[in-house]
Amino acid sequence: MHSISYRHLQPADQAAMLALWNRHAVFDPMTPALLHEKVWNDADVRPGLTWAAEQQGQLIGFSIGVVRHRETGPVGYIKLLAVDTAHRGQGVGSRLLQATECALQRAGTHEVRIGESAPNYLTPGLDQRYTAGKCFFEARGYECIGTAANLTVDLTQNDFTTAEPEARLATHGITVRRAQVSDSQPILAVVKAHWPIWHAEVTNALRNVPISLHLALQQGNILGFSAYDTNNFGTGWFGPMGTIPAAEGQGLGRVLLWRCLRDQKHQGHATAMIPWVGPIDFYTRYAGAQIDRIFDRYVKRLDKYRQV
Repeated sequence: MHSISYRHLQPADQAAMLALWNRHAVFDPMTPALLHEKVWNDADVRPGLTWAAEQQGQLIGFSIGVVRHRETGPVGYIKLLAVDTAHRGQGVGSRLLQATECALQRAGTHEVRIGESAPNYLTPGLDQRYTAGKCFFEARGYECIGTAANLTVDLTQNDFTTAEPEARLATHGITVRRAQVSDSQPILAVVKAHWPIWHAEVTNALRNVPISLHLALQQGNILGFSAYDTNNFGTGWFGPMGTIPAAEGQGLGRVLLWRCLRDQKHQGHATAMIPWVGPIDFYTRYAGAQIDRIFDRYVKRLDKYRQV
């Protein structure tokens, strides 16, 4: 049997990575542009956190880790991991995972999570249908701490016209419109005050052309916003969306949501994806959203295991 070598990933590996990923991650196929966004366009993906397994010059597996700095300190994530089916059971996945965990631990992290590496992430966990993946991670010390849901909205069944509810809001001095470049500083200040974890995604929306973010304002003050194409660009990804506590209960959420869904429909999408959802009832009531995927959320406490 030919020996297997390990090294760090390089941009030249992208085509082989994509082919390997799409052969095996059947519920999460990627385009070249999406893979580039997840890996090379993520400033926190450092070369030392990426690993490739090769045999006779062929890529047979890879792993990508990333560190995000949260309020509680640095947290490590396994962003992507894939091993060719023909080479499973040979310890390739375990070697890739351990090498990534060790690199994450050296970077100061004390726990590692699977997926969910917001703001740039592919999935909010491990799809429950990846049975082999579930067994793999649980056998290596990962504990399931809950679930996350992605919803889909059928955009073909509604025009998402907002003229009437916007007219009602106008009687209270509230206007809703697409954000402009001049809104960047005020909206980022509001996001920093209320939803700091969304800063990067909102920044992405403000960079899009046209800007993929809508605002609700009263006397020049931002009451809420909604955005799309902030992550997994071009896939029909909706969010984030938020209303400041003092403005809740006025119907802003529905209008902001519908404005984005209308834009996504005009982009040519038949469905919109609402990821990592908290208020499922809201999206079901106002957009007919349905649960599309369920993900298990996993964490491993590195201080419980001796890494070498």
